[in-house]
Amino acid sequence: MLKKMSIGIIQFCFFTISATGFSNDKVIAVQQAQISELKQQVVQLQKSANTAAANAVCYSALASTSNHSVILLPLPNNKTNLDDECHKVINGGWHAGGVAKSRYFTQNCETTVSNELYIGGYTSFVTEAYFEGNPNLFTDCNTTNAYICCSPEFPN
Repeated sequence: MLKKMSIGIIQFCFFTISATGFSNDKVIAVQQAQISELKQQVVQLQKSANTAAANAVCYSALASTSNHSVILLPLPNNKTNLDDECHKVINGGWHAGGVAKSRYFTQNCETTVSNELYIGGYTSFVTEAYFEGNPNLFTDCNTTNAYICCSPEFPN
């Protein structure tokens, strides 16, 4: 969806600028600047969508508790000690429950958390123990496609 939106915006910019009567060099320079800005906006929208999707996955992992808070941390890599990352970035009172990612919980991170697989998106929560015990399954998981779910309500 973001790709379709950005293509439409870029096409609109080309039409708008070329209809103004500027010389080709000026038109090209303006178009390049607008395309660069639009690309940055699309990246930011994707990050926002990823965060929203991961947030929902993390909160669902805490569904059995009554009150809870969640902070998401981008996953550095598949060998990260999840609890250590929560402690280091937030503080010692926040613990990792697991990882929010795309696809089935035993599958590698092949796309972003906010994806359109199977129309509505395909996400999973992988427990801390399973993720850390099977790093070879998650070699493609990193800051672009997986989040550590940190909360004081997760056991240490």
